[in-house]
Amino acid sequence: MRRVIRLSLLPLLCAPLLAAGQPQPLNELSARGQLLCASALLYFNPAERAPDPRSLTAVYHHLHSLQIQVLQLGQPPELAAPLAAMQRSFATLDALPRRKRQAYPQLLAQLLSQQRALQQAAAGVVAPASVAVEAPTSVQLLGQQSLDLASLLLDYQIRHYPWPSGMPITFPQVSPQALDQVLEARFAQLRLLLPEHAAALAKIRSSYQFVRPLLQASETGGQGGAEFYLSRAVLDLDELAASLRQPAP
Repeated sequence: MRRVIRLSLLPLLCAPLLAAGQPQPLNELSARGQLLCASALLYFNPAERAPDPRSLTAVYHHLHSLQIQVLQLGQPPELAAPLAAMQRSFATLDALPRRKRQAYPQLLAQLLSQQRALQQAAAGVVAPASVAVEAPTSVQLLGQQSLDLASLLLDYQIRHYPWPSGMPITFPQVSPQALDQVLEARFAQLRLLLPEHAAALAKIRSSYQFVRPLLQASETGGQGGAEFYLSRAVLDLDELAASLRQPAP
């Protein structure tokens, strides 16, 4: 049975979060958008006759989270408009019968363009607030680590998707090898800043390390293992950041 996310219920779902204090950081919003697209690329693959339904469930989950986050931020038009476009594209994809799967690539290219618009809008909102920051806090570093891991996963799925010949696809400007060095350096920095969370950080890093060879390989065909482990790492980083944002009792 198809799931329907009712916008009318979102204020009720968000009420405890809004009352709790600060909205989710915009880096998390961008990371969720990337996770959504990575899961959509894995599920809506015309070469797969029986895709894993867990990828579709993940798309619904990430879309729901994006809706809540944008609502928490007051639904600014620059964020609400690209999110609404993503919702429409996903609804069209989800409604297509499998026999029309050759239409998937064009709709996914559209979804990716809308996700980039959402991410650029989020970057534009957060940039003025970060100008005066001299050194990133541990929460900001966790958010950037989350975003970079999500970028790595989306890059992997885009590059291994069976795009039709001649379709103009904008590939992310991500070098897995270069980004790997940044990620490892930031994990080391986070361990120094957050020694009390060393075990949690080690578990997150192990998820990344497990799929690291896959991400840097050149064979074709995206795999669900990368989605599972990197999505879990991104969500765990976001949860750790959220716990650090909570006011001390």
